[in-house]
Amino acid sequence: MAAAVLAGSLTGCASLKEVTSSSKPLLPGTSSDSESASTSPSPSASASAQAVKLPTRASGPLDTGTVTHSLKQGTFSVQLTYWTSDNAKLYTAESLKTINVAAHIEDADSTHRIRLTTFQVTQDDGTNRAEVTTDSGKFDVTPPYPYNTVVTLPAATAGAKSLTLTIRLDLLVETAPKSNSYYRSTALDTLTLPLLTNGADQ
Repeated sequence: MAAAVLAGSLTGCASLKEVTSSSKPLLPGTSSDSESASTSPSPSASASAQAVKLPTRASGPLDTGTVTHSLKQGTFSVQLTYWTSDNAKLYTAESLKTINVAAHIEDADSTHRIRLTTFQVTQDDGTNRAEVTTDSGKFDVTPPYPYNTVVTLPAATAGAKSLTLTIRLDLLVETAPKSNSYYRSTALDTLTLPLLTNGADQ
């Protein structure tokens, strides 16, 4: 009888050993569920890994508010200064853009009269090309007199990444002081304005 009870106890111990040996010890405050959760990637980590790097906007000449170009025209130069009170870093295809332009003559004496007969701005967004403004007349730009104007650019084609402005100035330059005889000189300049597009950084 005692032998049977002992055998039964040993059998129970063997079963208990099998159960405990197949189980993993648990640390205080942990569970098998939390262990499996810690090994699986979080949704935010997965989203970060799949994120695509956004394109950045190229820097532009009016990012600081103003820029000056000098155009050599034979014996003299035309200096063009562009400036804006807009934040040019926020220009988009649809946004309103107002640019001030000042032109004056350098490296020329005041005895040869110089007249500006045409000031023209053309806008090209890579898809459409449009004449923005044309100012015609007989504007005296003999030093020290400047020519000043304000140009408002129309909306560009949706999705355009940049605007290229072509500025044309037709000049009449006196051949000799008080001769009232003139020759024509045309100055051409370009100004490229990068634009923000959807998803681009500022």
